[in-house]
Amino acid sequence: MRSRLWASATSFALGFAAGNYGVLMIARPDQWAWIAVSVVLMLTGAAGVLFADTTRAVSFWAILGVELFAVFTLVPMLWTFTVATTPSGVTPRTLMPQDVTWAAFDGALSSDTLRSAAGTSLLVALLATIVSMLLAVPAAYALVQLPMRGRRIVYGFVVATLLMPVLALSGPYAAQLIDLGAYGSRLALVVPTLVVTLPLAVWLSVTVMRDVSWGLLDAVRADGASRSQTLRQFAVPRLGPGVVTVTLLVFVAACNDFAIGAGLAPDRPSLPLPATLLVASGQVDGSSAVAAAGLLWLLLPLALLLVLPRRINHLLGRSYR
Repeated sequence: MRSRLWASATSFALGFAAGNYGVLMIARPDQWAWIAVSVVLMLTGAAGVLFADTTRAVSFWAILGVELFAVFTLVPMLWTFTVATTPSGVTPRTLMPQDVTWAAFDGALSSDTLRSAAGTSLLVALLATIVSMLLAVPAAYALVQLPMRGRRIVYGFVVATLLMPVLALSGPYAAQLIDLGAYGSRLALVVPTLVVTLPLAVWLSVTVMRDVSWGLLDAVRADGASRSQTLRQFAVPRLGPGVVTVTLLVFVAACNDFAIGAGLAPDRPSLPLPATLLVASGQVDGSSAVAAAGLLWLLLPLALLLVLPRRINHLLGRSYR
């Protein structure tokens, strides 16, 4: 009860502060966005007080966290959309879009720089994903099924690699690529990208392998099934959906990594799209095209979230036991 009351008070105070700041300091039409946020936060605070002494399993800290996460996610996206739809030569002054034009999206799609960068990102991500999945699926099977010693330690190293600052490794990688004469090549980005994709693929594949009913595999084999029958009756229906989901998640993660591309791709032909968007002010005409390209590139992970929300939530919401 005390925790709910604290969460309610925090939510109400944030909403009250946001509402007053919006009314006093923000001009229209952005003022309405501040008021809407303040109303939601204050209503959450009021609901928290009403449900404080009930037995319902409701965490108002979690609700407040989701609301703040939504605000800090949607506001930058709205600003990016405003920049992308602002007419050429006009500097946007408000968060809400005013004179909407779609010319920047045509410019982003017709830009040779952005199309080349997108092709580099897709090529590198595809090759890194294929290599990662070929290594990760057997590794995950071994971590889950084989009675080997130290598998939890190995898994701990995999998780630790996910937290590694990839940008700190760009210097040593660049030195090695220079010595090999491959610095600036598109394909030279594939091996460094494995630092991102391989641990992620192993981590997610472990969840897939852990949730499989392996007793069914023993039953299929006991019935005398051949390899092709085992593949059709067990592997495809039991492992296939999870492996496909992991593959798509790893591919999207590789497409959106900018640290490796920014550190290891010195020129335009080998620069992937996320890194290009960081330095595109001198290569692409206008910031509107850059913002439009970012929004178009965002469609890839957004489509994945809309198509496979339950499987993604299951994979990312579970941990190895």
